[in-house]
Amino acid sequence: MTTTRHHCAHLLTGDAAMTLHSPGVVDVADGRVAWSGPTADAPALPEGATEVRHAGLVVPGFVNTHCHTAMVLLRGAGEGLPVPRWLDEVMWPRESRLVADDVATSMRLGGAELLRGGVTTTVEMYFHGRQQAEAAEELGLRALVTAPVLEGTDHGLGDVADQLAATAELADAWSDHPLVEVGIGPHAAYSLSRSALEQVAGLTSERGLPLTIHVAEDAGEGDQIMARTGLTVPAYLDELGLLQGRVVAAHCVHMSDDDIALFAQRGVGVAHCPGSNGKHASGIARVRELRAAGVPVGIATDGPASSNRLDVLEEARLAMRYARLRDHDATALPHVEALRMLTSEAADAMGRPDLGRLLPGSRADLVHVDVEHPGAGPTTGPQDHLTHLVWGGGADAVRDVWVEGRQVVADGEVLGVDRAALAGELDRIAARLAG
Repeated sequence: MTTTRHHCAHLLTGDAAMTLHSPGVVDVADGRVAWSGPTADAPALPEGATEVRHAGLVVPGFVNTHCHTAMVLLRGAGEGLPVPRWLDEVMWPRESRLVADDVATSMRLGGAELLRGGVTTTVEMYFHGRQQAEAAEELGLRALVTAPVLEGTDHGLGDVADQLAATAELADAWSDHPLVEVGIGPHAAYSLSRSALEQVAGLTSERGLPLTIHVAEDAGEGDQIMARTGLTVPAYLDELGLLQGRVVAAHCVHMSDDDIALFAQRGVGVAHCPGSNGKHASGIARVRELRAAGVPVGIATDGPASSNRLDVLEEARLAMRYARLRDHDATALPHVEALRMLTSEAADAMGRPDLGRLLPGSRADLVHVDVEHPGAGPTTGPQDHLTHLVWGGGADAVRDVWVEGRQVVADGEVLGVDRAALAGELDRIAARLAG
């Protein structure tokens, strides 16, 4: 087992205090963090260790808690429509023409975009899970691949029983993989029948699969479920047994106090998608109240057809602005808390405390940030680097990325990916889907 020591001019380990060590050290062995902390306290290196030096800031890999990455195929389609019309009139008709190779291509290109922006883990919900998993493995991207469950759409997925059987088979094929985990992704309470949701709950209970689902994204969704069941969306999902185990609820814009308390009681994590929520005029999620109740909230991009960009730092800025505007309070969501919501808290939201941190035993997912990126100055002390990263950083600030100890981005380039060739293929596919 070879140890690699990363010498960092500035190191954020992602501990509870969000401590910044200037300088700091991270030792990596066998894909895990063996030691991290201030340089002055670093232990002696074992024989045969290698050393690398980073002039900038090293932070834990970003965790994108909700995405449909392969929808780079549909980026920009359906502009200006609210969610129900956007799905019915544009997304689902085009997606009905998808084939597996389309998803393989788009996942490789979209996954490279995620890595280029410092995302080392993504929670995915999209079709053709095997192609998504294979693309993630090829890129070195960590992914929770959740197979969607849909009814009443022409996606060629078969009935609910067929979809659940395919999910179970996929989970078996990728069990114990170091990068890829398989879960289940029922679309939403309003788009699936009670019977379908009960079958999903049965499978998650039987197999212990993680689950992600769109929850209370649009006001009309809550009205529809209330009229049908007399319950709010979270209460209805809970009645069906869908809030057990590892659950990531995406959006969660229209939540009552009781809904928030229920999520806290059940240990549900929330994926906050401010860009998508703003684009579709869905509303502003109650992030401050969720976090105060003990609900872990991770920042997410949603799909590139929903928010156009797979830039988690841009989403962090939107999250801070929306939280402050909602409460008319400039202290509502500090930048360090937004950074926590991109790393350790996002990992907690998806039930993976071994991610989003650079602490002993954590997965060795590291991002090296150039502290001289555009928007990075001036600095009067090390803490300014965190301020400038969150408020002014983007993919142009990311220099190097490691996942499970393996370097996947070097000097701003995703290794082993011809992005220009993939982009040309994507244009051809998008034209065919548009009909």
